[in-house]
Amino acid sequence: MLHELFMPTSAQRAQPALAFIPPQLSPWVLKSAQLLLPSWLRWRTPLAEVSASGLDTLAVAYQQFQTGQVRLILAFRHPSVNDPFCLAYLCWQLLPQAARSLNISLKSPTHAHFIYDRGIPLWAGSLVGWLYSRLGGTPIQRGKLDLPGLRSARQLLTDGAYPLAAAPEGATNGHNEIISPLEPGIAQLGFWAVEDLQKAQRCEQVLIVPIGIQYFYLQAPWAEIEALLTNLEKDCGLGPDPQHCLEESQLYQRLYRLGDVILVEMETFYRRFYHQNLPDQATLEKNLTENLVTVQNQQNRLLSLR
Repeated sequence: MLHELFMPTSAQRAQPALAFIPPQLSPWVLKSAQLLLPSWLRWRTPLAEVSASGLDTLAVAYQQFQTGQVRLILAFRHPSVNDPFCLAYLCWQLLPQAARSLNISLKSPTHAHFIYDRGIPLWAGSLVGWLYSRLGGTPIQRGKLDLPGLRSARQLLTDGAYPLAAAPEGATNGHNEIISPLEPGIAQLGFWAVEDLQKAQRCEQVLIVPIGIQYFYLQAPWAEIEALLTNLEKDCGLGPDPQHCLEESQLYQRLYRLGDVILVEMETFYRRFYHQNLPDQATLEKNLTENLVTVQNQQNRLLSLR
């Protein structure tokens, strides 16, 4: 029964190439999204509040874009799937408020074209592809030379009605502090825009404004983490923790124990099915001891030479 449940169906046949979804910015879709965003944040996301700092720099850059002085790339960090909602709130709500407080005149709406992964509509649904297109988004297929996607992004950066937002990391990484390796696409788009502007004898500069995104818990989620650890321990066949302690040190100990069990399971899997001659724990400890002795001997030899 399980074999039938996980049997591939359409994947048995070659699938057609993903069609390019051209950006078709719709003013009424944009206006509707702006009106619905606050309610969506409250009811459909875990976000309780969105705030920003350093908006004076963004407001000045956006004004320069609207007055034809610059072409603008908003290069944002991408730690979470909630980032698009944060950026939308930034552009639609926080940026106009900051501009008014700084006496900077901005035309409405303050919006941005954006680059998104063409694979998102495959798992999120075709409606998402339609929505992204009507909001002025342009897709890109990561991991291949997507010429239509690159041409579209290049055209939007050079001639689009709004700045272009994109994530140099390319995908979410789930970390607030750790930045994934930056992909070269954003910088390359900037160089292409400079070339296109020079060929058209236009005098705009190209600016890349970095936007950092960071999330904070209103309360420490230790109870939720403890519940997750309990479920993982059950899945791994470990007995329940008798203390059910929410102290950080105790939770770390349980996490380390889970890590050991999972590593043993993975090693056993590769030994059995991939015939890998992985050393067991005793052999690893023996090798570690021998290496430490070798290093100590080398250090003693160097000291004796001095």
